[in-house]
Amino acid sequence: MPAPPADFPRRTMASGLGGAAPKFAARKLEDGSYSALVPDEEHQQAYENALDLAQQLVGYAQRKELENPDWTRAFNLQRIRDGIKEKVRSHAWDFTPDEQEWIMKRLIGLLEQPEGGSD
Repeated sequence: MPAPPADFPRRTMASGLGGAAPKFAARKLEDGSYSALVPDEEHQQAYENALDLAQQLVGYAQRKELENPDWTRAFNLQRIRDGIKEKVRSHAWDFTPDEQEWIMKRLIGLLEQPEGGSD
């Protein structure tokens, strides 16, 4: 699988740091510097998951358009966006808000391609 594109959002490390003093969660890199970004492997996995969902949603969106010809594409896309948010809210899926937005942009791009999304 190719590396995540530059427009794919990179997560920051999630951490819970207690205490009264301000704290900074980071990991030490091989060069001695620090980073609050997730490791490359985790970034790659998040990208693969988001890309897979966007690709699966192409077929879903096309099916809904055929089943409901009175729905506009904008209406259908809003339903999909709301569905993703609900899955995340219920902890069924793990996508950050930025990743959700990337998924929707990718879905729209795939739907606009000839043949509905062959990549």
